[in-house]
Amino acid sequence: MPNFLLVRSLDHLLLGVSWSGLTVAETRPDGMPVLKATGDDARLVVSFPPQHVAEETSPPGQSAPRTLPAASGTLVPVWNGMLSGPSRISFALPRGTTLVPTVDGILQAMGRGRPIAADTAVELPWRMIFAVQDRQGGQDIASDHPVLPLTVAGVSGLWRARLRSLRREPGTPAQDASLALHAVDPATAKSPDPGFSVPLGQVGRDRLAGKATPAQPAHATRLELSALGGTLTAAGRWDTFQWEHDAVLGRDVRVRTETSGVLYPLGHRARYVEFSERVFDPTAGHAAVLRSTFVLTVTEPVRRPPPDGPVARAFPFGDVEITTFVYGGLVGDGWQSFTDPVTGQTHLGVFFKPTFADGSRTVEFPVRCAAPRGDVRFPMPLLFVADVTKPGFASLTNPALAKHLAHVLPPQSVPLPGIPIDLVRSAAPRDGDVHEVHGITVGGTLHATGYRPVLTGLDVRLPALRALLGKDEPRRVEFTPQYLNQGASHDMLLKLDRPVDIDFVGQSDRSGGLVAPRFTTDAVSRDLGPVNSAAQPAQGTDEIDPARLFPPEATLLGFALIDLVTDLKKPPTVTSVLAPSRPPAARMAWNDVRLKASGPFRPTGESTLDLTVTASADGTDTHCKVTEFALVLPTPSAPLLKVQFAAMTFTQKSGGPPSIALEDVEVEFLGELQLLQELGEAVDLSDLAPQIDVNPDELVASYSLPLPSVTAGAFIMTDLEASTEIAVPFDGQPVSVTFGFASRENPFTLTVLMFGGGGYLEVELDHRGLQRLEAALEFGAMLAIDFVVARGEVHAFGGIRFELADGEVTLTGYLRIGGCVEVLGLISVSVELCISLAYQSATKALVGRATLVIEVDFTLCSASVELDSGTWVLAGGGSADHALHALADTDEGLARWRAYQAAFAPL
Repeated sequence: MPNFLLVRSLDHLLLGVSWSGLTVAETRPDGMPVLKATGDDARLVVSFPPQHVAEETSPPGQSAPRTLPAASGTLVPVWNGMLSGPSRISFALPRGTTLVPTVDGILQAMGRGRPIAADTAVELPWRMIFAVQDRQGGQDIASDHPVLPLTVAGVSGLWRARLRSLRREPGTPAQDASLALHAVDPATAKSPDPGFSVPLGQVGRDRLAGKATPAQPAHATRLELSALGGTLTAAGRWDTFQWEHDAVLGRDVRVRTETSGVLYPLGHRARYVEFSERVFDPTAGHAAVLRSTFVLTVTEPVRRPPPDGPVARAFPFGDVEITTFVYGGLVGDGWQSFTDPVTGQTHLGVFFKPTFADGSRTVEFPVRCAAPRGDVRFPMPLLFVADVTKPGFASLTNPALAKHLAHVLPPQSVPLPGIPIDLVRSAAPRDGDVHEVHGITVGGTLHATGYRPVLTGLDVRLPALRALLGKDEPRRVEFTPQYLNQGASHDMLLKLDRPVDIDFVGQSDRSGGLVAPRFTTDAVSRDLGPVNSAAQPAQGTDEIDPARLFPPEATLLGFALIDLVTDLKKPPTVTSVLAPSRPPAARMAWNDVRLKASGPFRPTGESTLDLTVTASADGTDTHCKVTEFALVLPTPSAPLLKVQFAAMTFTQKSGGPPSIALEDVEVEFLGELQLLQELGEAVDLSDLAPQIDVNPDELVASYSLPLPSVTAGAFIMTDLEASTEIAVPFDGQPVSVTFGFASRENPFTLTVLMFGGGGYLEVELDHRGLQRLEAALEFGAMLAIDFVVARGEVHAFGGIRFELADGEVTLTGYLRIGGCVEVLGLISVSVELCISLAYQSATKALVGRATLVIEVDFTLCSASVELDSGTWVLAGGGSADHALHALADTDEGLARWRAYQAAFAPL
């Protein structure tokens, strides 16, 4: 096949020519051969120089990438460019067609031939090679071109070949070429860009090459080829991709592509438009440059939730709306490719993260999620995933791509302002469905309905724990697999990322005073609130093993809960009640809990525990009741005291002090304390109201019953009082019972004529044993005289006190000597000297102490002086200089005592 170059400078004709299937039919007189097509395979192939220039495009207002000096010496802006390859059209010549191998003869033969699509390759635009057909898929195409130069007023026009279809569709304008274009070289379309941005980049070309097929070609209304470049007006519209292109003489004028896709992970449909246009830009020296803009538009602003199932439960909202639809000013070169691990194929331009062109930030899409208790709004970045469908690959349904996207855009942590969210949205809601959410982590998953968001984690505060325990730390939780799979039929809703202690030990005033539960929670139940997933009812018995739920520190009346609780059906429930525009309320309930005998705790009937604590903005209401039990102290095997209760009830109303009520209390002394039984029988506590004393450490209910004085001649016993005190500590210590006959502060008084004395007895027990036994007896003489204008008295008493506390014994003997005198009611003087001698078993020491108190009272003033020697060791104690509770040299009382000694020592 011979190759020739046709050149005609007058109208800039420049063509490469070759032919086949022609034979020499004759020779003209000028010696030129006349070629003739004797068969049906005659071909005339015409080659054109590059028809397109890939020019650099840039965002509006951006300066030129570089400048070069002009002939005048000034610098001019310069953008990069690159020529396309040559194009060719192969014409089929009908049988009998003659061709004279001259410029005119070849142009005439082109006019009689018909372009062959299979052998036509027009590279317009750059690296995009098309074959040309008519719109019915045939080859009824003609080339309209002048044979001779078109000259007007001495000026010849540029030679060009205009291709057009010979079969026009009805209603088609006359100027419409009615051509169909389909890509013939996808590999060339994938060629990398030339190192700068071009209007139809690599991703757009690859997309166009995959869409423009013979079955669904693009349409061209104008296609002209010339030595200075081609002119093209073409468009292609497919279901997921659109392309529009206007080029004149090889220079792009307007290029637009539109790619459809979805936003990961929410799944909303969107379209991405890349638009380039040649403009005269004042910022570029009024040069006609290509400026490109990139716009993302959300075409499906509202997305309905999927049908009920694990994915719907993992994102507990209704409609999901992206409230801003259009995002302009984006970066245009962010496309990322994906290599399918199954097929090994690399797919260009599958997704990108929308980012603003200034590079300052990723686009944060404002999201509104409908929820029963009010919309939830937050911004978050998304990925645009193009809808790419190729043999063996569909981007929107490919599991490997979905997994890859989850790595590119990991689950996004979204802070929330602590709003109540119904995480179940059940038709039969429960209090445990609504939680105070301070953050969510939004990930994505592939569902039958496309990409769907899921909550891979939530940051919740448990208002119940905040109200009951004062703890306010956010807890990281996620939905349990059982709930996601089974839905509302499964009670265990959330699991915590780390266990949390619900601990009332040491602060049982928050849990009903009498009981101090403690258990570890690692899950949240819809009905029970925070629970321990390992302490669930056993199959067959529906009972919870208390040892799996409570540690030994959890107590009831100071006894370990694991030893008292029996037939346990459910743990304490700690639930929140979230109401719109109201602070959250909390409720802890543990009712009808059966109790069994353990150690000193002895049920006297069907003993039960009932506990309800409700904490809200209005205050805290607490009710705790233990029924039908007795405390046999210290142990049933060696009993000393038995206190029986029909009920013990701790209550506290909002804003008020706590109180404790005891029903049908009976006290019985046993064993070695039976001698006190008659005193105990004199005390009927059931008809008395206790005096309640509350401090940060404990609640004390005390009863006192004055007894009548006993008089028999010169024998008089007064100030008799029997008392009982029940202390309920808030720090988990056991309940203790104290029985007293008089007290150290208020001893009974016994007089026989001029001799008198007194004493007291106090016994304190709990389940650990006898904690304190204190008894004292005092006896002496007192003489008083009264002369009207003056009166006075003197006394001398001696006594002994026995004290057993914390296993230590103190035995003390003491002597009190004193007296007072008063003159005319104007002046009074009193002196009291107390000398004590004590044996302390803890140190095996005998210690002494002396105290002198002098009081002088005038009508207009008074004074009191107390002199205290401190304690000193008389014997034992480990060393001669060892002083128990010794006062420092700087102690004021000791200094006075030494001054007193110094003053009277010489006497």
